[in-house]
Amino acid sequence: MNAYTVSHLAHDAGVSVHVVRDYMLRGLLRPVERTAGGYGLFDADALKRLCFVRAAFEAGIGLDMLTRLCRALDAAGDDEAVVHLANLLQLVERRRQALADLEAQLTFQLTELAHDTEISS
Repeated sequence: MNAYTVSHLAHDAGVSVHVVRDYMLRGLLRPVERTAGGYGLFDADALKRLCFVRAAFEAGIGLDMLTRLCRALDAAGDDEAVVHLANLLQLVERRRQALADLEAQLTFQLTELAHDTEISS
């Protein structure tokens, strides 16, 4: 097993150690084992989880929703995790549509401004 310390995990994910520790406190990440000194060690799956959570957070998904999802993923039953994943996918689709609508409006406004500038020149 490739073991990651908190600092190595943070470095490889491109986040601060404080983010990793915060995510651990929230239950988003769990060490797979501990050293004799009590330090948490993480595996490649934890790095994938951290990158996923960070990407979702950067995309505007709240930490509460991500915490519920990760806890459901870590639980024995898959039914709750499937529901959370489906809800998150629906949220992403709604936000994708809202961003596409906003993009169209911004493009229109830029076109209008460029047209108005040409007319006044």
